[in-house]
Amino acid sequence: MGFDGLNQEFDPVAWGGAGGLAPPPQLDQYVIDTKTFTIKSKERVPVIPVDMPNFDGDAKVCKYSYFLGASRPEGWFPFRQIVKLDLETFESIVYDGGDGQVLSEPMFIPRDNAQNEDDGFIISIAHNAEEKTSKLLVWDSPTFEDGVIAECFLGDLIPWCVHGSFYPGYNP
Repeated sequence: MGFDGLNQEFDPVAWGGAGGLAPPPQLDQYVIDTKTFTIKSKERVPVIPVDMPNFDGDAKVCKYSYFLGASRPEGWFPFRQIVKLDLETFESIVYDGGDGQVLSEPMFIPRDNAQNEDDGFIISIAHNAEEKTSKLLVWDSPTFEDGVIAECFLGDLIPWCVHGSFYPGYNP
């Protein structure tokens, strides 16, 4: 994000604001020929600033991806949105947590016996800076546009958990 810890104060809103040190993240879609390892095409995706993509699977063609969204009146950071992006049409659906909210990277959890690559749930932790609380948010991925289907209050504000992963069957 362009933070120089030795010479700057820790102020992520200022970094991402108008005239900030770091420009907002942009999304580019690359198509690579895996036989020749050459770029077949590159296209700028017309979507609000996004970061930290999450989807079902790895190294396979996907129709949908979920991102942290970064569209705020005062600048692009910190993240307060979850964005579902159709990777074929570039249509997006945005959930905005609202003022005072910072959301964590969305995680995709496939349903048991999923029927397609977007058959599952999206989870993210919302950190409410004003109320000093945290909660787990859950969306049904096929009906993401209908909004959150469950909230699990976690109590006091916990540190912002930027990244996360879901591994089926993992039990520490």
